[in-house]
Formats: sequence, structure tokens, C-alpha cells
Amino acid sequence: MMSNRRPGGALAAVLIAAAATSTFSHPAQAAPEAAPKAPTQATPTCYATSCHGLDPIETHCVDDAVTIDDAAHEGRIVRLRYSAQCRAAWAQLWFGKPEDRAYVRTEENGHLVAATSVTVMPWDGNSVYTPMVNDKNLKAKACMELPPDSDTACTISY
Repeated sequence: MMSNRRPGGALAAVLIAAAATSTFSHPAQAAPEAAPKAPTQATPTCYATSCHGLDPIETHCVDDAVTIDDAAHEGRIVRLRYSAQCRAAWAQLWFGKPEDRAYVRTEENGHLVAATSVTVMPWDGNSVYTPMVNDKNLKAKACMELPPDSDTACTISY
């Protein structure tokens, strides 16, 4: 005599039991995510005297740069920027107009050691910066000179 039970009934019971077990069990813990890594800074490609005349961005001296001081005049701002890793300084001019000039100079005992400058050109926009000067054991100062009367404003020496 044949049974009226279908073989699928046993399978259904197993599936229901499995579903109940998974519904009431605790979910698996996800593996903790790794902490995000801090971006690595590139090693500067110059130091002190070897930075003279070079671009602070291309040499990665800008990576640790700080603004030491700024001076404002007629709506423009000149900043003295300094990199401790590179021992170099440069001037950055904001809101400049064509023919404005920014320069940075270093002195030792009141005597000029080095200077670099940049003149704002019409295609520069309103922000420019000078090439760097060596600032190891020297005092640096950033200035701007504005035409037509060559009005000048400078930061402190640092």
C-alpha cells in the first residue's frame, strides 16, 4: 500500500526549521574595517641653498608650508610662506593686478643675501607666488610693489 504523504513534506519541514534557526540566530559580525591611511607626503626635492629659484609646488616644499605673516595694501595681500622641511621661503601675492610685483628676500646682518620676484601678468589671474629663496639661518621678508607709484608693503622679517 502506498502512503499518501508526499516526499516534499519532509523537505518543507527541513527548510522551515532552517529558516527559523537563521531568523533567530545572531547575525555574523563583519570584519572590522581598516583605519583609513593618511596620505603620504612626497619627500621634498631640495633643501636650503639648493631650493633657491625653484618652485615650491614642484619641489613639494609647499606640503609643510605655513604662512608666517601677511601685509595688505590697496586690496592686495602679500604673504611670507615658509617650509621648515626645505628651509626655504617665498612670497605669495593674492588679489594682484597686472604689473603688480611680489618679491621675497633674505638678509644676514642687514645685508641682502638673495631675492626672487614675480610680476603679475594678465593671464595669471589674481594669485601668484615667487620662486623660493634659501632661508637657513637667514631672515626672510615678502613684499609687494604696486604700480604706477611703486607703493610697497612688506611682511615682518622671519
